Amino acid sequence: MGKYFILILIVVLWSKIAFGFSVGPPAERTGNPGEICGDDTCASTCHTSFSVNSGSAKFSISLPSSPYKPGQILDITVTFENTSTSIHGFEITAVDAANNKVGTFAAKDDKTQTESYDNLYAAHTRIGTAESQWTVQWTAPTASVSSPITFYAAGNEANGNSTISGDYIYTDTATISLAEECVPSTLKVKSKKLVIKRGKSAVVTVTVKGENKEPCTNHVVYASAANKKVSIDESTETNDNGKAKFTVTAGNDKGKDVVTFSARDDNAEIKKDINVIVK
Repeated sequence: MGKYFILILIVVLWSKIAFGFSVGPPAERTGNPGEICGDDTCASTCHTSFSVNSGSAKFSISLPSSPYKPGQILDITVTFENTSTSIHGFEITAVDAANNKVGTFAAKDDKTQTESYDNLYAAHTRIGTAESQWTVQWTAPTASVSSPITFYAAGNEANGNSTISGDYIYTDTATISLAEECVPSTLKVKSKKLVIKRGKSAVVTVTVKGENKEPCTNHVVYASAANKKVSIDESTETNDNGKAKFTVTAGNDKGKDVVTFSARDDNAEIKKDINVIVK
């Protein structure tokens, strides 16, 4: 009787392990050498049928090609290609150069989950095991971290036998660096002179570029009117092309005004004036 009880208990526990992994693996199974399972993602103690990355499928992480900005939200995609099975799983995390977890993950759909990992990892859900590609959101840290940031991910190409045998485990890494802060060097205003009828408006485009002629994105441009004949927003942020658009609105009085645009950094300020005539 005791032997049968032990056998039943083992079967129940084994089923729970298999079921648990179908709804998401435990944390620290990404192939990060600093984690509990190290770079073999526990393949030597769990999915032991094959060595890591020995299958014919391709497993990869896809990141945006451009450097990240503090607090920026990025889409991170994990993909299986050339796979012959219908069941897959994954887990991903991000660490800085000191191997500290950085940023936070968020699920975009019911095929992935992050909250059960305190948003420091992302992994498949039970529904997500029917997929071979998953996309999650990652919010970059706002505080300074050791660059670059490395994403570690592990993937399971499962054979569907509801056990840990016969599955291929894969790993991949991808890195991304912090975008260098653009130091404004030139400021150009498209309209050097404006003639506006009373009560009417005109749009002025200001372009900010750095020392190497690169556009300064997400940079604040300031504006002010000297004689208050026109009104204008005090500041506008540049877009990805380094351009900021301002609407200049004439008041009810005729006359001349000067609008000054400026861009600043910690050490200097560059300015550009345009003349405005209100008719």
